[in-house]
Amino acid sequence: MNRSELMNRLERRYLRLCRNINELGRLDFKKAAPGTSPEDFVFSRIDFSRYREIPEKDFDLLFLDGLADFDDAFLRKNFKLGREEIRSLIERSYKKIEGSYKLRQESPLILSIMRTLETSLEDLPLFSTEDIREHSETLYPLLLSSLDGVTVTHRDGKTTKLFLSAEGALSGTFQPGGKPWTRVLVPP
Repeated sequence: MNRSELMNRLERRYLRLCRNINELGRLDFKKAAPGTSPEDFVFSRIDFSRYREIPEKDFDLLFLDGLADFDDAFLRKNFKLGREEIRSLIERSYKKIEGSYKLRQESPLILSIMRTLETSLEDLPLFSTEDIREHSETLYPLLLSSLDGVTVTHRDGKTTKLFLSAEGALSGTFQPGGKPWTRVLVPP
């Protein structure tokens, strides 16, 4: 994994948090009909129209490259499809037109896939020991410690501060919507 790929992985996690914070901020549970479950109310407020046209930079980063952020078991459990089948479905479902990707035809499956890839926080660790093993097992602890205290600036100017916990986990404090959100990126 090179620096650019690492930065893209961090960017995707940040964008997912921003999307979730944005949507949570728009919810007004006072508007829920009596007897409506919180899950049904939240689902009724999802704007799936955002997946009809997606800017090219977001499409590639979140939806094609973003597939790598989820393990095969997660994808199969949620969609009954493997990674390459999902990639193929996404590529067939969208057409690139003037700097964006437009959905050819809506279906519940493609909308569900796009929604999950954009908002799910059930992603894989930022990098694994297998990623590091390609170079040397001795680099893994050095890599983690070298990221302690690093600040990453995202496309929108917000920053994420990385830090190493006493237990050895690499975490990041993201700032979606100006609110701190800490996530473990690499477990101990």
